[in-house]
Amino acid sequence: MVVLHGNGLVYHFAPFTRATEISGWIRFVAWIALDVPDIDLTVTVSEVLPNGNAISLTQDLLRARYRESLREEKLIRPGAINCYTFDGFTFFSRRIAKGSRLRLVLRCPNTIYLEKNYNSGGVVIEVSARDARIAHVTLYHDREHQSFQEFPVGR
Repeated sequence: MVVLHGNGLVYHFAPFTRATEISGWIRFVAWIALDVPDIDLTVTVSEVLPNGNAISLTQDLLRARYRESLREEKLIRPGAINCYTFDGFTFFSRRIAKGSRLRLVLRCPNTIYLEKNYNSGGVVIEVSARDARIAHVTLYHDREHQSFQEFPVGR
């Protein structure tokens, strides 16, 4: 695991011992505690070739207030550990090369290409930088909170 200096985590999986097909939709389940009432999270998955080049495979985005339902928002109780299921990844099919490994990056997006969420818990379209709150995100990996990634592995 690598920490992105306050803006995410990077996980590298072990190198593949043989070429392996991954086809379908993946799922990432994460147990996370926040100190803000809302946040946006992205998960990206890439293949890292033996020479270090990376090939983007798929990604998903989740607004914390919609973690249980896309129809009904539920703000976060700061400090509570909640389960976040990322299952909106795009379909992909790729033969992962022998010696390659997968990289998973969990981070909070800060881009002009997405609606900005200032983590305040207010109506996102109405809040501004004056309402911004710095979020501290804790990802859990313990017996009670087992975060994991599922891949549809073929041959």
